[in-house]
Amino acid sequence: MIHGSHAIFTLVIGLVVGACASSDKAPETEDSSDNLSHSLPRWVVPSENLPVTPLASNNNVDIVVHDGRLFLAWRTAPFHFASPATRMEVVSSTDAGATWDHECTFELGTDVREPRLISFQGTLQILFFEAGADPLTFDPRRIHRSFREDFARWTPLEVLLDEPEVPWDIKEHDGALWMTSYRGEHYGEDRFGNVEVLFKTSTDGLHWDLVEGAPHVLLGGSSEVAFEFTESGDLWAVTRNEDGDVTGKGSRICHATAEALSEWDCTNPSDPERYDSPEMFRHGDTMYVVARRDVGGPYGEDPDMLAYSGRPKRTALYRLDTEAPRLIHLLDLPGVGDTAFPSIIPGKDGTFLLANYTSPFSTPDISWLEAQLSPEGTQIYLLDLCLGSPSSTCRDGVLHEGLERND
Repeated sequence: MIHGSHAIFTLVIGLVVGACASSDKAPETEDSSDNLSHSLPRWVVPSENLPVTPLASNNNVDIVVHDGRLFLAWRTAPFHFASPATRMEVVSSTDAGATWDHECTFELGTDVREPRLISFQGTLQILFFEAGADPLTFDPRRIHRSFREDFARWTPLEVLLDEPEVPWDIKEHDGALWMTSYRGEHYGEDRFGNVEVLFKTSTDGLHWDLVEGAPHVLLGGSSEVAFEFTESGDLWAVTRNEDGDVTGKGSRICHATAEALSEWDCTNPSDPERYDSPEMFRHGDTMYVVARRDVGGPYGEDPDMLAYSGRPKRTALYRLDTEAPRLIHLLDLPGVGDTAFPSIIPGKDGTFLLANYTSPFSTPDISWLEAQLSPEGTQIYLLDLCLGSPSSTCRDGVLHEGLERND
């Protein structure tokens, strides 16, 4: 997302300079025993089986299984940036996404983003934040939520938090919910960021408290933070350090022990690579991250937002090396241009269901900014990701080059 006081300059000049594209040379990938495979993408938005008519830009997607149904929530809007025409849509499926039923539509006459579907203690709810309608500003205002009462019947929206805070990752662990969020001067004028990363927990899904009473777990340039727990209860996290701090710009990897989950120890200096919109998940003892990959980067070596916006992007899968610590690139997943807001839920035998969005595959080298503004918009797909011995689901449909655009 491009916001803040430099946004007008970026939007205008970015189109003039074009893609600033470099050839798509993937980062070095080490030999591994991950035995990765994945199916072809199954297009959901738009598709013939979708019970609503989406707008051009479809992103900010989340999935969850609840009461025997697969639920999918996403933001649909005229383009990537804020708009009063934005809607938050929720659909559900009883056949793993072959067909869909409409559940609800949320419209506030302003922008809405970052849906989080939470199935906890027999109840399903959705959280998302309300923002402004000016496409040139990042203006979070409050967090809303709604609860599902029955098929296609949800409670009226209520304000969970009437403050400009952005929810990011939510996990269930040890009988409780855990959430990272952020607030502060994101995209501010200061040399370094002044953003607080918060870590909260809830035992009932209704009330949220700061973990161990800590006012924040990070203060600086980090905003979006994905996290996961180990089998022993320790925490690992990956942050997007876009605004920068004394450690540099790019991304940081953080660790906290089960005995002190609010005391985060983060890498210094920052990794110059940016892992935007990260999602972390665990398979056995191994942590993985899906995030946006910057083609032609890294961002942190010369942190120019204009140059970053003018480069192509991919969606990629990484493994977390907890010894270094660092992220190791494993493979690219379907995703070009305006891409990468992954949501992942575990299946059986090392199979995971992934939802993500992307620009049309017909323009793989389009810059991030051009794709965000393109009338071609973005689309949402599901795919099966297999780790370890590949299941027939993944083995029969591994992605190949030359995928055609979903028309």
